[in-house]
Amino acid sequence: MAIQLINVGSVANDGTGDDLREAMIKINTNFEELDLRDDEQTTVSNLGSVGEGLYYNKVNYDLQFKKIAGSDKITLTADENKIVISADVGLDTLTINSDSGNVTLDDVASFTIAGGDGITTSIVDSTLTIENTNIAELVEDLTPQLGGNLDAQGNDLLNVGVVNASTITGFFAGNMEGNVWGYDIRDWAEWNAGFDFGGIVPDYSSLMHFLVTNIDVDLGTFGAPASGNIDLGSI
Repeated sequence: MAIQLINVGSVANDGTGDDLREAMIKINTNFEELDLRDDEQTTVSNLGSVGEGLYYNKVNYDLQFKKIAGSDKITLTADENKIVISADVGLDTLTINSDSGNVTLDDVASFTIAGGDGITTSIVDSTLTIENTNIAELVEDLTPQLGGNLDAQGNDLLNVGVVNASTITGFFAGNMEGNVWGYDIRDWAEWNAGFDFGGIVPDYSSLMHFLVTNIDVDLGTFGAPASGNIDLGSI
């Protein structure tokens, strides 16, 4: 049923409008109509598929919405027309320097830490890990080589096996095996106590032979040997 309008006439008391009784009947009828109608059906929906909705609830005719609150480095300012959300981002730019080159990042840029030959990088939560997969210690290298002289700074080289060198300078503690100027010095060990030819038993064949054998002959020195030739025969 539609709401009935009361005819109030053109001007006051012109007799063209509803009389007082008819007007009151329409008023009562209108109240009955409104009372029979369904309760308020106003609803509110949060639009979109992502984000947080502002609408919370409806209690009778009271529509309830959530408040927008600020947080650390986020501030809110409001007037009768709008709410302004401001963010204090701190650094607008960040400059990263290296031994060779640098880069400046703005608030929307990203920075990549990449590995190289034998170097890997990974990030778990807030931890950056840089791992060297190359040989980290000399004991792990099965064919080590030096690019220059090795300075032991006065320290000893212990548990050395075979030393293969063209020139060795310094002192050795312990036995040194190998050739010296192409000779194996171990072959000379039997002459270390001197030369011993044993006893000589002469066999004289003449008086001259006897004299030569028993009379000392001065042959001089190695620096100034005596002249003359002596033939002692063969051994």
